[in-house]
Amino acid sequence: MTDQRSPLLERPVMREQFRKELRGRLMSEAVAVLAPRPSRFSFPAMLRPALAAAAILVLVLAGATSAAASSLPGDALYSLKRASEEVRLALTFDDVARTQLLSELTDRRLEELAEIAKSRPASAPTATQEYADAVNSFANALDELRSADSEDKRSAAQSLAAAARGKHKAVLDAVKEQLPADAQADVQKVNDDEQERTAPRNDPGRGGQGSTGGRPSNLPPKPTPKK
Repeated sequence: MTDQRSPLLERPVMREQFRKELRGRLMSEAVAVLAPRPSRFSFPAMLRPALAAAAILVLVLAGATSAAASSLPGDALYSLKRASEEVRLALTFDDVARTQLLSELTDRRLEELAEIAKSRPASAPTATQEYADAVNSFANALDELRSADSEDKRSAAQSLAAAARGKHKAVLDAVKEQLPADAQADVQKVNDDEQERTAPRNDPGRGGQGSTGGRPSNLPPKPTPKK
């Protein structure tokens, strides 16, 4: 019986085109695999929670500041209101602008006192003290402007003082009538002090040099010389 052997298979040969395509795929996969991956604990990733917390804090503070704007002496948010005002003052460097801002804050303290007189008179002493402190700061700023070398600054001081005197006196007189008797005396004292400190410097009523030719108004007239 004759052995019948199957013919030998030819050795497979890789086509050149297939070789190039395979090499290209392997190289592209290698680039993707070996590329550096961002660390789970990278700085930007760690910074995101801090930024989010800061944004939330800004929103909370903005809301609190808005609520504090309508607060009155004795309220929980009143200290935040006063702190924001102090920041504004610290950032105001021009003398006239700062005095103008102090005048506006004095108006605000007076509005608070008027509201306190209507809604809760028991808090009148606290509101009166806040107003007295504001008047003192405003008057000190006026004194600095009045002694300035600039004529414009001195004129600005006179205008601010005159506007405050008339407006504040009318409001304080009305507020005083709404307060208990023991609180009226404090308001009247603040009113008198403000009228004195904001009065024009050449006003004889301040006890200084006025229309008496440099002589204090409380001295007796000079005797008439004998002929």
